[in-house]
Amino acid sequence: MEIKGAAGSGIARNWLIFPPFADPTWPYVSLPTLKGYLAARGIPSTVLDLNAGCVDFLAAPETAARLRTTVLSRFSRLDARRQLTRAEQMEYLRLLDALECFPDVATAAAILRDPERLTDPAACRVARDAFEDLFVVLEAACFPFSFSFNKAAHLIAPWDFDALEAYIGSGASPVAPYTRERLLRLAQAGGPPRVVGLSLTFVSQIPETFRLCREVRELFPEAFIVLGGPCLGQITRHGNPDVSSRLLDFADALCPGEGEKPLELLLNLLAGEDGHPGPERLAQIPNLITRDPAGGPPRHGPAWVWSPEDAVAPDYSDLDLGAYLAPSPMLLYSPTRGCYWNRCSFCAYGFNQDGAHTYREVPVDRAVADLRRLHEQTGAKHFYFSCDVIAPKYAFALAEALLADGLEIRWSTDLRLEAAYTPERCALLYQSGLRAVAFGVESGSPKTLKCMDKGTTPERIRTVNRAFHEAGIATAWMTFTGHPGETFSQAEATLALLEAERDRVDQFIVGTFDLTPGSRIHAAPADFGVDQLTYTRGDVFGLFPIWSDRAARARSPEQLHELGVRVDRLAAGYRLDHYPWAGAISTHHSFLHLLRHGQRAFAQPRLRRRDALPPLRDPAAPPPPRPRQDPDRLAEQVDRFLGRYLERALTPDPQTGLAPLSFSHFMQALK
Repeated sequence: MEIKGAAGSGIARNWLIFPPFADPTWPYVSLPTLKGYLAARGIPSTVLDLNAGCVDFLAAPETAARLRTTVLSRFSRLDARRQLTRAEQMEYLRLLDALECFPDVATAAAILRDPERLTDPAACRVARDAFEDLFVVLEAACFPFSFSFNKAAHLIAPWDFDALEAYIGSGASPVAPYTRERLLRLAQAGGPPRVVGLSLTFVSQIPETFRLCREVRELFPEAFIVLGGPCLGQITRHGNPDVSSRLLDFADALCPGEGEKPLELLLNLLAGEDGHPGPERLAQIPNLITRDPAGGPPRHGPAWVWSPEDAVAPDYSDLDLGAYLAPSPMLLYSPTRGCYWNRCSFCAYGFNQDGAHTYREVPVDRAVADLRRLHEQTGAKHFYFSCDVIAPKYAFALAEALLADGLEIRWSTDLRLEAAYTPERCALLYQSGLRAVAFGVESGSPKTLKCMDKGTTPERIRTVNRAFHEAGIATAWMTFTGHPGETFSQAEATLALLEAERDRVDQFIVGTFDLTPGSRIHAAPADFGVDQLTYTRGDVFGLFPIWSDRAARARSPEQLHELGVRVDRLAAGYRLDHYPWAGAISTHHSFLHLLRHGQRAFAQPRLRRRDALPPLRDPAAPPPPRPRQDPDRLAEQVDRFLGRYLERALTPDPQTGLAPLSFSHFMQALK
């Protein structure tokens, strides 16, 4: 991905980088928002989306050739051996999978950027499958790490500092040649960076974010590196006590909260310094975590919370919007921040009442002016309102203002199921351009909804959903089973509600409950019947609690199977998919399909085999060789080993309370 206007003078020496791996179909809103805020205060910055740019690198013929060579040579080496170690068995099986599916990713990318072919279900599916095949190849070529557009993980262990060092030191990154060349080219065009900010927004960005910190430090040793983003905030709040100190081995400062004012003050401070500022001056910057020169705990600057008075339109001008994996731009815009409900048991907002989670609204007239400006600057007609929630009163005022302005856009967002959404009001939202909405339905059981403190009922869910659906707005339900205390019959109630309303539910997901650090359940587990709560030793970032409750243990395997069968039966009547593909909730590709085919675009059976297109295969790939090893026998041995290992590794140590699973523990077990 090129920086627009990258002839030299247009490139600032304050770089804001979005790392791989995340959704490459649209630009994430955080860094353009920071750029817009800084520009309004006379501070230049350059946004670099390495995530979007790596798509064409991975699709390039030379990358495909390099991956083929890697997979074939490793397979030949292991296939010739008389006996394989446990790690080699695992690698061999992944290599064998990869040999069957070298994809033509360049053609797949072209399909997903073509408006006709993207919205053709068969063409879209075959292109999507090519990228999924690419991830199979990457899992083999980069063993023991795996990647997708929402995952970057070790084979089995959570990310800790040992795993990160292994990832960086082994050269396992599939995009390292691209990022290095891109950083050097940007520096050649505009000079080396003074400041490099990296946005760690999603868990899937963890390995590349920290690898990029090392790469920036190597290439530009004088640069000041600052880490920010929502995932970083989770890590600094919930990770091990020494996690901030360890993170400061990668960066000069951490900004786990809202970043506009901290970055403004930091960049102004650095602009007046020959080198890095002294620790006392850095410690005065709000929301910033920096080292204590005396070797004590890291210093935390004063708290700062964004106010609507600080609102500025995001600035996407650095980004080539044609480089994203979609035929036309869909821009993210945040008219609100925080949550006005702020009470749900399972959400981190429900317990964390700091100012950054309070509900705030950009004035309606400013929001409409921002949207018009973005439309006129970029030509974008599609917007996703990227926020936790929008209050009904604000949604109606925004809709009326859009209509009064005459701005013809199409938009989607997430909303709470409120009684204020009457049929008349939903018709107003449709007239303003709303075409898709996602609801956090969560459960169909009144008792479970009350336990969650959702503030709604099954009857309201039905009534409000019907009002939106009958207005022509596609509705998506996000539900899950397994909330602490939920019985089998309560889980059945969720599926029964979905089954009863299926003609008015255009997409859905039935997930499985994950305990979120910072939630009310996490803070007071006993109040929700959770009697076992711990972590693995390797989860130093505190992202993946291990938990159990009495209700979960009471559910039989037969009951779980029955729930799964009912979900599968429901899903068979839809064309659903996982993030970020068409069929997933609140994705760019899904929105384009809904605009093209109507709100029931995904509420129809999956493609029949005879309607599917043949896979996109790399024409340069040779036929897969016949293995000398017995893959079935190896798979049986690996499964047996992993079953025994995980039973041991996920059992808490009675002395420490932690389960021993970690990168080093797993590597030791392999020996």
